[in-house]
Amino acid sequence: MRHPIPDYLASLVTELGAVNPGETAQYIPVLAEADPDRFGIALATPTGRLHCAGDADVEFTIQSASKPFTYAAALVDRGFAAVDRQVGLNPSGEAFNELSLEAESHRPDNAMINAGALAVHQLLVGPEASRKERLDRAVEIMSLLAGRRLSVDWETYESEMAVSDRNLSLAHMLRSYGVLQDSAEEIVAGYVAQCAVLVTVKDLAVMGACLATGGIHPMTGERMLPSIVARRVVSVMTSSGMYDAAGQWLADVGIPAKSGVAGGVLGALPGRVGIGVFSPRLDEVGNSARGVLACRRLSEDFRLHLMDGDSLGGTAVRFVEREGDRVFLHLQGVIRFGGAEAVLDALTDLRTGAEKPGTGWDAAVYPRWQEAAADRAALSAATGGGAVHEAAAAAARDENDGPIRTVVLNLARVDRIDDVGRRLIAEGVRRLQADGVRVEVEDPERILPLEEAGAH
Repeated sequence: MRHPIPDYLASLVTELGAVNPGETAQYIPVLAEADPDRFGIALATPTGRLHCAGDADVEFTIQSASKPFTYAAALVDRGFAAVDRQVGLNPSGEAFNELSLEAESHRPDNAMINAGALAVHQLLVGPEASRKERLDRAVEIMSLLAGRRLSVDWETYESEMAVSDRNLSLAHMLRSYGVLQDSAEEIVAGYVAQCAVLVTVKDLAVMGACLATGGIHPMTGERMLPSIVARRVVSVMTSSGMYDAAGQWLADVGIPAKSGVAGGVLGALPGRVGIGVFSPRLDEVGNSARGVLACRRLSEDFRLHLMDGDSLGGTAVRFVEREGDRVFLHLQGVIRFGGAEAVLDALTDLRTGAEKPGTGWDAAVYPRWQEAAADRAALSAATGGGAVHEAAAAAARDENDGPIRTVVLNLARVDRIDDVGRRLIAEGVRRLQADGVRVEVEDPERILPLEEAGAH
């Protein structure tokens, strides 16, 4: 069975790709010349699925979407107290490149605006770190979370440095208040290079999923960040990530996010999904215009608003078992988007026995991932996802029992399924039926009527 989420994303790219609001970042020469019609979307789930559509493999510079990750690195390197002395936690209510400082302490308001990001960059590694050491740390943390070696686009770096007068003025002012110790030129050069790291929407989605899982990498199960650091970063993204439109974004979309002026949008919805979107046309506050529309649709169509509430999706599938040519999926609890996505994962694996798709993990970046058994076990225990995936794939590959002819969905222990969960599971049932697999439903409380999808 082909998973329906990539098809949904493809239709969204086609629909929103016909909308052409905004323009590329005109004040940075290289970004001004970007192809305005590029558009890609990717979703990464806590249980290790990566879905994408459109220009998902096109690289672009991460820009301000790097700020959550350098903030995380600074919190790890220097500790909360040291970082909090230099950078505040409150929304500024002003444009990202304004000098928004607290009145008495002169700290930048938060780490998601340029002044705060300059202060955070100064904190990387340690007090005596060089510009190269700080940049290496920034690239390292982003590479670890993306799962591949990332690099700086030096052409974009040079283009941005030529028009960095405002950032230099911010840095000089911060230095005058004692927030920065190194020269303004050193800090701005490192920060601009950090923003020029090349990524794809797949990278952003996986990096976002690392934050959404509380610091555990969704593809390997290895703990990448302390959970308290991931929580802090997502909290600041929630209040301050989308420039001076952050309040409207939180009310309307409800996905903790950070945007960049190259057109990228990073999303991290705790327990549910990491999101990456790329479209270079920007709106009036500097966010990707199509990126905003795409995230709004994802939030509405899958009920992904932070205030809707959900649990980690994999817990919807209790276990999978096989008897001859019949496979049983035993479901439980309240099933929303995350749970339904886990059911679709299991159905897809039952039909194909496929391994989880990835983005090409670099063994040199992950020298310890095979030894990270404790963290992978913890993630599987929390989500049920890893164990469910392995059981479903094993059932599909069991050659002794021959091909699967019937799938039974046991809903006896399901308490409730919302509209999104019903639509997604019904689509999965339709696709299994189209593949020639009979679907039966054990549903004593009639929680999920599937007759229209062809179930029995």
